[in-house]
Amino acid sequence: MNKAVRAANKASGEVLVPQAKLESPDGKRDAKSSKKYRPGKLDKSVKVTASAKGAVIKAGSAARVPYAAAIHFGFKRRNIKPNRFLFRAMARKSAVVAETYERRIRAVVAEYLES
Repeated sequence: MNKAVRAANKASGEVLVPQAKLESPDGKRDAKSSKKYRPGKLDKSVKVTASAKGAVIKAGSAARVPYAAAIHFGFKRRNIKPNRFLFRAMARKSAVVAETYERRIRAVVAEYLES
C-alpha cells in the first residue's frame, strides 16, 4: 500500500513540473555571467521526489545548479530579486494537483481498503 500511496503523491507532483519549467526564468549568458551559469540548466533540474507522506518539488542541486536558491528566493547582496517560479506554478495548478491526488488516493483506497 505504501508504494501505491507514494505513486499517487508522485503523480500529483508531476503535474507541476511542466508549469514550473514554463515559469522558470530563461536567462541569457553574457560577459559578466559566472562560468557555472548555463541557461536552461534550471529548467532541467526541476524534479519531484515522493514518499508515502508527501511529495516535494525541487529545483537545482549544489553541484549542477548552485544558483537555483538565489534565483528563487533572491540574493539581496547581489541585487538578485526573487523569482518564485515554483510557488507560482503551484498557485496556478493547485486545483489540478488536488484533483489528481484525490483521484489517485480514491483508487488506492478502493483497491486496498474496500476489499
